[in-house]
Amino acid sequence: MKVRTVLSLTVLAALSACANVKDVRDRDPVFYGSTQRTPEDYTACVAESWKNMGINFQQKAVRNGFELIQEDSLGVEAVLTTIHWKGKTDVRLSTRIARRDQSIIEPANLCL
Repeated sequence: MKVRTVLSLTVLAALSACANVKDVRDRDPVFYGSTQRTPEDYTACVAESWKNMGINFQQKAVRNGFELIQEDSLGVEAVLTTIHWKGKTDVRLSTRIARRDQSIIEPANLCL
């Protein structure tokens, strides 16, 4: 019985450490802004910078824009969302782990 309890708690702890895109996207942003660039242009600019920095990510189309999703072994670490709204592109970057915030914020800011 004790082994089953310990095993259940271990599995629960491991699963709670994993994050998905929605979890990270729903967090308060560490960076946000607006640009006159199209979502395609802005996302391409940030993607190229992240790629040059050796950051592994995937790009996904969303309604009226794109997301760049950066994952590690524990799940999603950062989500950059670009949405075209009312003639401009709104940008929002949320992260789960603060240790990489500045390194991924800088390209997001420079591409505005």
